[in-house]
Amino acid sequence: MGGEFLKLWVGQGVSQFGTQVSMLAIPTLAILVYHATPFQVSVIGAAQMVPFAVFALPAGTLVDRWPRRKTLIVCDIGRALAAGGLVLAYLAGYREMWVIYVVAAVMGTFTVVFDIAYLSLVPQVVGEKGLLGANARLSATDSVAETAGPAIGGALVAAIGPARAVFVDALSYVVSVVALLFMKTDEEVRNKPKLDARTMLAEIREGLQFVVKHPVLVRLAVANSTFDFGVAIFQSVYLIFLYKTLGFSPWQVGLLAAVTGVSNVLGAMTISRVVARFGLGPTLVYSILAGGVAYLFLPLSQMGAAVAVIIVINVIAGFTNAWYDINQYTLRQTVTPDHLLGRVNATMRMIFSGPRPLGYLLGGGLAVWTSVPTTIFLGALVSTVSAIFVFFGPIREVRAQSEDEEQETATT
Repeated sequence: MGGEFLKLWVGQGVSQFGTQVSMLAIPTLAILVYHATPFQVSVIGAAQMVPFAVFALPAGTLVDRWPRRKTLIVCDIGRALAAGGLVLAYLAGYREMWVIYVVAAVMGTFTVVFDIAYLSLVPQVVGEKGLLGANARLSATDSVAETAGPAIGGALVAAIGPARAVFVDALSYVVSVVALLFMKTDEEVRNKPKLDARTMLAEIREGLQFVVKHPVLVRLAVANSTFDFGVAIFQSVYLIFLYKTLGFSPWQVGLLAAVTGVSNVLGAMTISRVVARFGLGPTLVYSILAGGVAYLFLPLSQMGAAVAVIIVINVIAGFTNAWYDINQYTLRQTVTPDHLLGRVNATMRMIFSGPRPLGYLLGGGLAVWTSVPTTIFLGALVSTVSAIFVFFGPIREVRAQSEDEEQETATT
């Protein structure tokens, strides 16, 4: 893969580790310290996702113009300051929910730009033939972070409190900045017209049209959007379900999340063999279906053997999420021209994540009107339905060779 990919890989891995700590620590702060209601907790998730709906499309246009590595550095600095700001506010006595909402929105804004630039930089660093291998490595590293991050996050929350645990996330972004500063990329100088409102709208429209008219991308967009909408519904109350309904402690929640991370790692490690055996398209289709079905059984955990039930669900979800994500990233990067990558990734992120704020708010409302377990089931049902959009169409017929297979073919 090369030294430059290694720097990107290491920096992002450390950053993802810290992010996983915050993903546990911030809602835990709201639930256990501020005694937030289910709806208030859902607003945190909505605040994180609103920027994806509002800023994704213009961010894609800017990413296609700006140096992508420098864009990543600026976003990491912004996220470090936001995470550090939450810790300072807590220590200074500003212990209000609105502070968490603001920090969540700011971090979400920098994250949407970072994610678009990041996905657009990977093909530039490794080339088309290295995409499946690179995405598998990046996904495996994310999964390691998902494994260790929540478990250590739970321990940190218990030892030093949820607010101080967020400081670990701030430090992780600093490490990512250092790694990116030492990274060298041969980025093309994009000679484009001066950016004004009319030019930006034209370029946004070009990205949208490419996605809508592409038979593979449009199906991925609708499927992911539906799946993520369902995930947002049940995620809005998931921690409340674990803490309040099942009575779990922070370290137990962290360990259960670690099970998903371990399964993600194993899923990423096996992706090349799975794709070689079943094909990229079929693996993608049946992974999103299995992931949704697994979550349907989550409410059953309150009937007994809660830990065992959730472990089984998390193992299935971990494997299938890794297989789906790696394949859809690779497919998107393969079919999209480099000069459109930023805008296409932005369009996809906007379509994927745009409904999520509504999903979080709907989940909070459903929990108040019905119950937390019912909300989780309904969200999982929506996610399961998403498989319909990729089951019918050209995606099931897609076959792709991994980098390792290509090398084997070349030597025979």
